[in-house]
Amino acid sequence: MQDVNLDTSDWKSFWLRWDASLKKIPGLKEAMLERMGVRVRSEVRACVDRSGVRDHRGRVKLWQNRHIGSGKGYVAIRADSVEVTAGGSGKQTLNAGALTNFLSSGHEVRGPSGKAKRYVSRAQVLKVRGYDFYKAAAVQADKIAIQEAERFMNGIGGALQ
Repeated sequence: MQDVNLDTSDWKSFWLRWDASLKKIPGLKEAMLERMGVRVRSEVRACVDRSGVRDHRGRVKLWQNRHIGSGKGYVAIRADSVEVTAGGSGKQTLNAGALTNFLSSGHEVRGPSGKAKRYVSRAQVLKVRGYDFYKAAAVQADKIAIQEAERFMNGIGGALQ
């Protein structure tokens, strides 16, 4: 009977390296989402400036923050859910997310109440035009996502070696 000896030490070391690499992937993914969120947030804030929103105090830009999904599967830039004063008298409080939505996508113009019999509306438009700063930032966000994904894949390649 003939004996066959296989040296599996290289094979075992490969699987140990493979296991160690797989354990590094969630950390690399989280770091990628962090970097992506920072870059996209700065792009959204720049688009708020370029859109023409009259935001001299920078409040709308400060409301825009990154939010990473609980399962670490995505990153989103949206307004924080904080109450802010609104209106000319400052008596009304609204959510910053609602105000950002009104600015980004526009809103309807308030119509007449119908109480004054001789009232004639002088409104020229039915809806106020939105500034679309999220839509403007989306183009650049796609490019940022591709760049960060490539960087992530290079990190995985480095972890496998």
